[in-house]
Amino acid sequence: MNIDDLKQYLQHFYNRRFEYNVWVIANVSNTIQNEEDFIEHTSFSEFFSKAEFASIISAITELYGYVRIFYSETELMTYVLNNKSNLNTEKIIIYNFARDGICEGKKSLIPAFCNLFGLTYTGSNPFVISLLRNKKIYTSYLRAYNIPVPITMSYKKNRNFSSHIFQEEYLIVKHIYESASIGMTEKNIIKNCEDHLLAPILDELCINMKSDEILVQDYIKGRECEVFVIKMGDEYLAFPPIELSIHNSEIITTSISDTFDYSFSPLERNVTNPICNAIMNAAKKAAELLGVDTYARFDFRVNPRGDFYLIDIAGTPYITRHSSIAYLFINCLELKYTDIFLLLGALTQK
Repeated sequence: MNIDDLKQYLQHFYNRRFEYNVWVIANVSNTIQNEEDFIEHTSFSEFFSKAEFASIISAITELYGYVRIFYSETELMTYVLNNKSNLNTEKIIIYNFARDGICEGKKSLIPAFCNLFGLTYTGSNPFVISLLRNKKIYTSYLRAYNIPVPITMSYKKNRNFSSHIFQEEYLIVKHIYESASIGMTEKNIIKNCEDHLLAPILDELCINMKSDEILVQDYIKGRECEVFVIKMGDEYLAFPPIELSIHNSEIITTSISDTFDYSFSPLERNVTNPICNAIMNAAKKAAELLGVDTYARFDFRVNPRGDFYLIDIAGTPYITRHSSIAYLFINCLELKYTDIFLLLGALTQK
């Protein structure tokens, strides 16, 4: 699909946008969390700030004129349960940005609830959205289909662990199912060494990351990029990779993520077109293998030799103004920030 086809697709939905009742669910800091003390909340760093949410909701409101906003999962579910007999579910589109809770399957709650009541929402189904959070499982699965991923192994105290399977000089330690930057510092990059030397380092990281089981991967030195993939009908489309220039660090740590201490540029400025195209094809193939619906973001590392590896997947990526997707639309495609949300709405209509 070229840019003219995309604009035509967007225009077609734009002309029909007022046919729909639009809801938005998003967890926003300092809103109703104190009223829901019965919930074990996720780290509030995962919530949108009020400024971030203001930019998102103003863009969606600009498109549709009116939206119904829910600031928590329970708020949306309570509203549906109390009004289910009066809802025209065929005309409702829910922009689902919910991410509260601490369990592995937390992002599947709203998709599962919406499926139960026949509500249309952005993002993948409950199974897929949970699968996309478990790096251990999807990495093994994608490797079997020749998607390039780093060598990966989970570590748990007192369980057999062999560092000899790794190929790189350095390793990186991550949460298995949390967002990519959660709990990350420069200390999560460690030198590969003998098992008896590595074990105490990993034990300490388990404590620091407050997790009984952690993920250990080959650390790929090089450039990092993000690829936006959509599902349009039965077809998957990948957009050009956007490179992240991370300031004062080799990885996006929690503090760098919180302060947006990174910038964007097209990967093609520094990497050849054949490699960029191969990355896009790998992202598209991974999306198809995993059954992604509507959209997702696929993150890669490219080493100095031009070898690339899929290192993370975001099933509901941030679409704030300071995101690679916003940069892609505004700076590369020469579209508007509102067009991101116009596209997501259009993609829900099969």
